[in-house]
Amino acid sequence: MESLPKTLTREPLIDAVFEVRLNDTPPLGDILSGFLLHDFKQGAKMNRLAAADIPYPLRKEDANLQFSPTQRVELEKFSILIGDRNIVVNCKLPYPKWPNFKPMILDVMERIAKVDLPGVVERYSIKYVNLIQAPTHQEQIAKIDMVIKLGDLKVGDEQLTLQIHRKEGDVVHILSIATGARGQIDGSSVSGVLVDIDSIRNTNFPDFETFLTNLDDGLKELRQANKEKFFSCLTEATIQEMGPTYE
Repeated sequence: MESLPKTLTREPLIDAVFEVRLNDTPPLGDILSGFLLHDFKQGAKMNRLAAADIPYPLRKEDANLQFSPTQRVELEKFSILIGDRNIVVNCKLPYPKWPNFKPMILDVMERIAKVDLPGVVERYSIKYVNLIQAPTHQEQIAKIDMVIKLGDLKVGDEQLTLQIHRKEGDVVHILSIATGARGQIDGSSVSGVLVDIDSIRNTNFPDFETFLTNLDDGLKELRQANKEKFFSCLTEATIQEMGPTYE
């Protein structure tokens, strides 16, 4: 695309997540949950999650549990989820837009850096999940800029789940498309096609402080790449239906 929309009047977003993962570190939930609750002070609440009831040795050995959050710190517009090896900053809806989301990510990471965590930062990621409304599978597929043919079958009105991993330098973009999805937008239950873009930067920062030093510029680049991948998935008609505004 020659230019990307700056904002959308009709925002299809249903989830926006930042995550950082570490290796060679003790369980982060035990270290960070109480610290963040105290550091944010007024308005912060902490919830213990179901994964915390599973003994740590079992979580450590199960690949499906290693990154399951054990604690959640609730703030007014964001949630911070903490697992044994990962920290997640999750937007509450309505989405506060990137100019507010990015400073919150940096703020949380700067607070965490004060703890002087042990371990290597192995990756960080930005994930945006969008639900583009349309009543039928055929209309949902028509929202996406793609043609799929398998043998003599050209996909046009079928239930569809598609995932593509695209590597570009040190970033892997995981693009997921699924028709027949349901979710909540503006408090109402809607159906349509799910467009999920997970952009993951693989790193090898020796400590959290080094990671933080590189994060500001890294976030800007990763968000731009994620945004480009999202809009490249859509037809021009779909983009126009969202009410784009440009600089």
